[in-house]
Amino acid sequence: MDRYSNEMDTEICAVKLHILSHTITIIIVYRSPTGNIAYFLYNLEAPLNHIYKNTVDIILCGDFNINYLNDNQNKQTLNSLLTSYSLYSIIDFPTRIHDNSHTMIH
Repeated sequence: MDRYSNEMDTEICAVKLHILSHTITIIIVYRSPTGNIAYFLYNLEAPLNHIYKNTVDIILCGDFNINYLNDNQNKQTLNSLLTSYSLYSIIDFPTRIHDNSHTMIH
């Protein structure tokens, strides 16, 4: 996955597990809050496209640094990309809580 990684914009690591007749690919992704979002989305789509098959389950984990409590273009674009690979967010609660604010960073 090194070809899809660029420090601070997109860092990706993956492992493929073969358990009996089942294949699971776990992908870990990080995007710096100051990283280029367009570059990140492009470099997230490339490995998903490479890995995606109907016979492979994908688990995508990581820190995309996109606040899901605010409706914004980055959130919509990421959701659209993930949906095209049958991936959906399961986090539906604030992940960072401070005295006067909270966020749901994915």
